[in-house]
Amino acid sequence: MDPINKVNLERLTNGIYAFTMTLMVRNITAPVAGAITDDLSFAQYLISVIMEITDFVGAFIILGMFWLFYFQMFHRMKTFDYRFLYLHLLSLMIVVFVPFTNSFAAQSEEVPASNILFQINYLILAIILTWQWHHARTHPALLEPELKEAEASFLAKKFLVPLGVAIFGIIMVLSGAGYIDFLYLLPFVILLIFFRNGPENVTA
Repeated sequence: MDPINKVNLERLTNGIYAFTMTLMVRNITAPVAGAITDDLSFAQYLISVIMEITDFVGAFIILGMFWLFYFQMFHRMKTFDYRFLYLHLLSLMIVVFVPFTNSFAAQSEEVPASNILFQINYLILAIILTWQWHHARTHPALLEPELKEAEASFLAKKFLVPLGVAIFGIIMVLSGAGYIDFLYLLPFVILLIFFRNGPENVTA
């Protein structure tokens, strides 16, 4: 597609993810001017924002996971069509919402249902990711000729991990379960256990 080629789309993706991941640090409450006057007040401030820092780190690594998945996807694609482009632009728009939806995590202790916004954001990102790869797989002209079906299938299963975790997270929030911060790390545990080796090693 001219003049929009894969390199341009990759650059746009990198820019959006870098901007969004940087912007999320604003969700950490900065100390009021003059509030920190000694070690005790400094320690109290750190304790007050520890959950905000945890949510920042968790959302940051989740976005890093999606960025890595798209890098893996683009690496196996030769080009893209308009449908893929529109889906990807939609995914980038949803990414930009992450700092907003993640900002509600600070209210999760008082209002547990506030976590649902980030989980829905997460779910939509996961749906679009799997949709894009499905579209690419069903249009072989978009893929690199040397891509084997075993590898394409392996990636399809790998891309389902965030979808499953997002659905699980929504169920947990709706059921009123607390301490769901472990969901930030859950996809990486699953990926490490089940997708550590490539498709050529899975059958070994």
